[in-house]
Amino acid sequence: MYFKISGMVGAIAILLSSGSVFAQDVERYITVGHDKLGNSVALDTETIKGTTYKLYGIYGDGVFETTFDASCTESRLFRNRIAIYGPEGQLLEEDKEKGEIPFVASSSPGKGMKIVCQKIGVSGW
Repeated sequence: MYFKISGMVGAIAILLSSGSVFAQDVERYITVGHDKLGNSVALDTETIKGTTYKLYGIYGDGVFETTFDASCTESRLFRNRIAIYGPEGQLLEEDKEKGEIPFVASSSPGKGMKIVCQKIGVSGW
């Protein structure tokens, strides 16, 4: 698990900070927005399970991972988990507090939700 996360952190950090990626990563990570510093926030398409999805972004020398669950038919969005990983893939911080967050279509979580809802075929997205 440690090696898998370490490699993932490295790939995500390169993708989000420099834009240089391998061909398989172009299809896996979709930029859905930017943080306040201008760093990309990306949806990991390989981790989508039903209406649950993950967004990644740069956090210091590592990355943050936020897990969301979408209620496509109700336009509601729920945060399930936030994790911060260091440059070597080690888990530095984790917040498993779950709760509803406002759905904002133009936000990174909102754009991710739109992609997820379209993928599962919910009409109106």
